[in-house]
Amino acid sequence: MQTINGILYEITNLLIDFDSRWAIHWLVKMIRENCFPDWVAWKTEQTMAKVDRQIVEITKDWEVKDHDTYIKPIIIEHQPDGSKAQDLLGGTLEISSPWYHKQQQENQK
Repeated sequence: MQTINGILYEITNLLIDFDSRWAIHWLVKMIRENCFPDWVAWKTEQTMAKVDRQIVEITKDWEVKDHDTYIKPIIIEHQPDGSKAQDLLGGTLEISSPWYHKQQQENQK
């Protein structure tokens, strides 16, 4: 019923935009008074659905643009130092994040 009332209210908006004399017609006044709360709820629902779609789109754009900068870690493999454990397992691995690395460089300046 909310959707129907919302559409009826939108029709009265179109009528009034077409000819402002419709605003004083008793039937249009009655429809607008009766349907206004449902129109507000319907319009809010439509707007929030549109905002949700925009959020998904923006999030996808951010993921694509920022993937290499913020998600991909920096992996550094060090050569074994000659100890028996490192001869068996290999050298040490160092993993850091790009944004942490940038912060350290800025702090050193």
